[in-house]
Amino acid sequence: MLLRTRILLALAGAFSAVTLIMLYQNFLSRDQIQEALIKEVSLGQNVIWDKILTGSHDQMEFYAYDARPGTPSIWALRGKRSAVSAVEKKNPKLITKVIGKFYNSLVDTGVIDHLFIFDEQGTPIHNLSKDTIPKFKLTKISMKALSRETNHDTISGLSIINEEICSVIIFKIFSNGRVVGQVVYAKKILPLINDFVENAQADYVAIADSTAIYTEKYIKFSDFENNLVENINTIVTTNKTFSINRHNAKLLNEKLLPQYFIRDITSAITEYNRTFIVSAVLIIFALLAIGVIITAILRSGFKPLYGAINALNLLSDGNTDVDVKVKGKDEVSQIASAVRSFRETLLNYRNVRSTAIKNRQNQEEKIIGETLKLASLLPAEQRKALRKDVSSMQNLNSNNKNTEKNLFSTDENQTMVILTIAFSRIAKEIKSLFRKQVQLTEAYQRFVPEQLLQSLDKKSILDVQLGNQVQKEMTILFSDIRSFTNISEKLEPAENFKFVNDYLAAVVPSIRKYDGYVDKYIGDAIMALFTKKSSDAVNSAIDMLSKLAKLNNKRVKEGLPSISIGIGINTGSVMLGTLGVPDRMEGSVISDTVNLSARLEELTKFYKVPLIISSDTEETLPKSILRREIDEIEVKGKINKVRIFEVFHWEQKKYRDKKIELSPIFKKALVLYRKNDLENCYKQLKEYEKTLKDDPILNLYFDRCKN
Repeated sequence: MLLRTRILLALAGAFSAVTLIMLYQNFLSRDQIQEALIKEVSLGQNVIWDKILTGSHDQMEFYAYDARPGTPSIWALRGKRSAVSAVEKKNPKLITKVIGKFYNSLVDTGVIDHLFIFDEQGTPIHNLSKDTIPKFKLTKISMKALSRETNHDTISGLSIINEEICSVIIFKIFSNGRVVGQVVYAKKILPLINDFVENAQADYVAIADSTAIYTEKYIKFSDFENNLVENINTIVTTNKTFSINRHNAKLLNEKLLPQYFIRDITSAITEYNRTFIVSAVLIIFALLAIGVIITAILRSGFKPLYGAINALNLLSDGNTDVDVKVKGKDEVSQIASAVRSFRETLLNYRNVRSTAIKNRQNQEEKIIGETLKLASLLPAEQRKALRKDVSSMQNLNSNNKNTEKNLFSTDENQTMVILTIAFSRIAKEIKSLFRKQVQLTEAYQRFVPEQLLQSLDKKSILDVQLGNQVQKEMTILFSDIRSFTNISEKLEPAENFKFVNDYLAAVVPSIRKYDGYVDKYIGDAIMALFTKKSSDAVNSAIDMLSKLAKLNNKRVKEGLPSISIGIGINTGSVMLGTLGVPDRMEGSVISDTVNLSARLEELTKFYKVPLIISSDTEETLPKSILRREIDEIEVKGKINKVRIFEVFHWEQKKYRDKKIELSPIFKKALVLYRKNDLENCYKQLKEYEKTLKDDPILNLYFDRCKN
């Protein structure tokens, strides 16, 4: 591909990339502007709604109870025929007679729609409304009205009254300084909604438990309902885009009332889309114009370059009679000047080359001498063959020293071929020795784990000495096959080995999977060490039990008995080192930690569960690993008893869920048992048994309580 073509392709790619970047940047700006627009609209809607609602409350509160003289509230009047006196007597007819005109004037002026009167305890006395409203308690509107301290403050907010959303204020009325009743003014929210729709130019939707209030001035309710999705701020219908502002109003009974303010923002979005398209078209046209100009410049500038290329072709054929013209000082002229310099260099090439040939011959002699020395490293047969190759190469080199025929003629030299053959023969020997060393190292690692060398801070098994030791925090895992003696007695020796190896092949990978390694095999038993986290050992044991379940499924299909194992895990400080004599030693660990993990493995037989861990291991485990405390045991050499735990994370989900559900009952039974309250412990166990009968730990504690 010509350079000019490559430059043009590079420019086209660059222009395309710049175009895409600018268009993408415009697209991102579009989304950000749209989001800012929606936020601004939502903020304005909230402010308008709050002002309308506050105005409603302020208007009703103006006619609420106020003790100051000259206030318009009828509840500030006193006397036998006053509204307060009628409420105090709890006489509905008298109340209607006293405040009927007052109520009608408030309704006619649009201040309220309903008026409710309750006694000081919240029991209904009377209500005035143009609608039929059944009696209900004040607590259905607000518990706060009953529980607040006695004062003259009003409570305002929203409530559901007669299956309608209403703006409400609640205030207390007094007689001789004591509360004699509570009054509720309620105004239906629909007039407020109409004011909001007019001022905010947006539709309103409120969804209560039993009803929905909505307007359809800008969007149909069905379109809103069908397109509403949680956590979205826009709805797109046919040819229109609406902003969605959710505003959860808190009712006086503490429930939330979802409110939605929907505004048509189609015109704003359309205008920005038009601006975006115009900008994109202008960007593309500007970049195309720049590309056309650059292409024209390249086309005119490459003409002198072709003359320089033609001269180079002639020089490459050995023709030094070519004339190279240099005009100007631009980059193409600099290339022509370089071609002229190249011609002058070729004219001096012959003199330099003759000197180089003499130096090369001296180097050949040195290389052949060193090659013969390398031959001494090879076995006799290969050494003889290499010397024969060297002799043949020397003869070829001497025959190829011909007279030069033209400027670029050269003799063939076989010196590098000699080196290639020599190093090829030596490399084969080195590879063979290296392969044997790798195989030997891999064989050692089968008997001496790599993790043991890392723990002892040794790079190679050759560095390990008898008595090397280090103290470390480790987790020890012991596992053993249950009733192995009974199984092995029925098998031939070869079958016994196959049985154990099949079992180990199934479970040992689980140890390596979680960064552990097998310290030793004790017949059918495994002792494994984990140097990082105690959870690694527990996860390994869970995986072992899962793999064993798959192996058992296979064995059952083959008509073979299933395998059961016990696993004990403990965490603590151990001494890791080498034991034995100089000519026969092995790596091992010594500690009470090891003894306790072996003891826990034995206890799995007594507790009839496959996996038991100590409290030292359990306290570092994440909550995600399911386990439960099952007992306390006495350990030789320890003053305090050791708490032990069963890990049941490996069990089927239905059993795990039952044990988790019953965990509080089991914990309570365990506490009662340790307090020696066996009667109540037995009752808790019976409660546990109703849900999960076949739990071996349950049966163990039943026996303890009975005996």
